[in-house]
Amino acid sequence: VIFKIQVILMFQDVEKVDWSSVFMSQPISSPVILQFGHAETLLPLLSLMGYFKDKEPLTAYNYKEQMHRKFRSGHIVPYASNLIFVLYHCENAKTPKEQFRVQMLLNEKVLPLAYSPETVSFYEDLKNHYKDILQSCQTSEECELAKANSTSDEL
Repeated sequence: VIFKIQVILMFQDVEKVDWSSVFMSQPISSPVILQFGHAETLLPLLSLMGYFKDKEPLTAYNYKEQMHRKFRSGHIVPYASNLIFVLYHCENAKTPKEQFRVQMLLNEKVLPLAYSPETVSFYEDLKNHYKDILQSCQTSEECELAKANSTSDEL
């Protein structure tokens, strides 16, 4: 559940900014939204986003055949991992959809899109691809603290 919330919060933070006004106003020094976490949160986030899926799950019986599998946690999120979303503003865009593009980098290397071999996507297409995840989680319910336990059987 927490990893689903991370994806939603990431997109919600980006959506809060009126990018048109940011890019159309006075020259700016790189608008940026930074969120930090650990490799232990980045790996589930990447999995939720559809990355590093193998055709067959790793088992004790197919380990040798899976030596070159995509999902290798030590390669995906080494100790100092990072996932970067770069938002590009395209001044010569012909349509509003073409105005913003997104590129992702994992550990400073370009990451192809999970749903396409391309490395850059229209921002609207990226949001559309993850819309089921974004719409399925109610952050107010997911983040609600449990009510105090009124029983006396707690340790």
